[in-house]
Order: sequence, then C-alpha cells, then structure tokens
Amino acid sequence: MNKFLAVAIGGAIGSVSRYLIAVFVERLGKSRFPIETLSANLIGCLLIGLLWGYFERVPLSNEFRLFIFTGFLGGFTTFSTYARENIQYFRAGEPLYAVLYMLASNVLGLALVAAGFIISSRLLSTQRLL
Repeated sequence: MNKFLAVAIGGAIGSVSRYLIAVFVERLGKSRFPIETLSANLIGCLLIGLLWGYFERVPLSNEFRLFIFTGFLGGFTTFSTYARENIQYFRAGEPLYAVLYMLASNVLGLALVAAGFIISSRLLSTQRLL
C-alpha cells in the first residue's frame, strides 16, 4: 500500500506542478507553438536526468524512487521517462533499441493521437445526427 500511496501523492504533486508551469508560461505570452507543454517536458527531462544521476550515488528507498520517478515525474511529464529510457539503451550499448523506441513512440504516438481524434470526431458527429 505504501508504494501505491507514494505513486499517488507524487503523481498529484507532479500534475499540479505541470499545470502551474503551463499557467506561468502562458502568462508570459500566447503562442501557437505548445511552449507550455514543451517547457514542462524539457524541465521534466532536466529533472529526471539530475535526479537519476544523483540517486545512482545515493541510497534511495523503493518507495521514494516510486514517489519521484513514477509519481512526480510521471505526473509532471511522461516525456522525461521516455528520454531517460532511451539514454539507458544508449548507455547499455543498445542504440538499435533506442532508435526503435524513439521511432515507435513518436510515429505510433502521433498515429494514435490522430486515430483517437478521428474516431472521437466521427462518433460525435454521428451522435449529432441522431
């Protein structure tokens, strides 16, 4: 139960933090480019890299690791985890897996977003006709 609680609390804090970043960046000026999301993702990448490097040298309980990496950074952005996993492949001498993961994540991710958008748009337009 402690592990679930660690992930839940971390995720809540991460999600609220992401929202606060978006609000702050949006107040700096509107843009057609998703700078709010990019900011959160890049900050998350920096944080996960910093924390990963630090925690490789410092003992860390499994619950705290779940709180930080799965909970907080998972709620803040999944992009940071994606980036860390790719770097792990490169560090492990498996660049083919890293490239395949990048291609699959980006191509399939974009395709699924598009498919979901098309499906929901068609379902909503069908319901309007009824």
